[in-house]
Amino acid sequence: MRSDREADGAGYGVGRVGRAVSLGTAALMYCVMVGLQFAPDGWQTPSVVVAVPALVSMAFPPTMIVASAVLAIGTRWAFVPDEPGRVGAAVGTTGVIAIIAALGIYLVHRREQAAAHLVEISSVAEAAQRAILRPPPPVVGRFRTAAAYRAAAQYARVGGDLYAVADTAYGVRALIGDVRGKGLDAVATAAVILGSFHEAAQDHARLADLADRMDTSLRRHLNDSEAFATAFLVEIAADGTAHGLSCGHPPPLVLRGTTVTELPVSPWPPLGLSSLLPLPADDDPAPAVRLRPGDTLLLYTDGLTEARAADGAFYPLLPRLAARLAAHPDDPDPAPLLAWLHRDARAFATGGADDDAALLALAWPADPAHPRKLGYPGPAPL
Repeated sequence: MRSDREADGAGYGVGRVGRAVSLGTAALMYCVMVGLQFAPDGWQTPSVVVAVPALVSMAFPPTMIVASAVLAIGTRWAFVPDEPGRVGAAVGTTGVIAIIAALGIYLVHRREQAAAHLVEISSVAEAAQRAILRPPPPVVGRFRTAAAYRAAAQYARVGGDLYAVADTAYGVRALIGDVRGKGLDAVATAAVILGSFHEAAQDHARLADLADRMDTSLRRHLNDSEAFATAFLVEIAADGTAHGLSCGHPPPLVLRGTTVTELPVSPWPPLGLSSLLPLPADDDPAPAVRLRPGDTLLLYTDGLTEARAADGAFYPLLPRLAARLAAHPDDPDPAPLLAWLHRDARAFATGGADDDAALLALAWPADPAHPRKLGYPGPAPL
């Protein structure tokens, strides 16, 4: 996909509107200057033509600056015969135009260098962000996956929210989380959590042990004793039995037909705070839910549900999602659903949405023989 800079055609620090304003102003000044030549004596101000290349240099490449300077100089000399004794003034005006054009070309060159440097930095930053928060594989076990992310920081692709999916010997495991705070510190903390999950998801039979391993890894890397992250871990066995562990994070939703229910969860302290909060008893697990073909498990962060309307009301996820499913009961593809959720929350949040928001969906195709009904490439689910 072409960038905005490439689409604008030049990359001189302005867009189409800026170039149109620059060119329009220069053309207007030129026309006014020419018109003043035919005004009564005392109104003739031909030297204002020096401003034409200056205006053009604000938004156009050197070739346009040179062309505007040549036009301005030619126009200035065209009126010399009408001004006896003013050849010296015309020479001075010509010199000023040449100096302004040269200065404009120099500034454009510097602007191009800065723009190229910014593009290079942006490309590196984008690659780094994508490496931190990799899109999940389109197929994990028997599930089709989809993810959507909206970063609070302008131009950022990654913030303090995170997600991951892994196919393990214990079943499909998924993670979604929300790091306290924003900015680069939150991104660094999210990277630690994701790395720990990908490393340990294959090693621990119980979600509580996996959470403990991630908590230990996070506390080793935290310099701020007040930093922590909420997270949710879910494991879906081969028979569809789903277990959830909430580390201070809202539970995911089970979408079945036109109904939406919350997945029962076992509690665990937020990651990074296990040394300050008591751990739950191992003999009090939450009841499991048996997923079946056609079900979708939706994991989300509070950046979605805390989007506010102008009156301060929070985004009502469950009723709006249930209404969406009622209107589209035969659409099992999670990717359009996640896109709709982000659009709907953004439209709802007239009062502002200043937090990261992540969505992760795992859909069990109702018809395994025709997986491409879901619109994803890749092999058929198991």
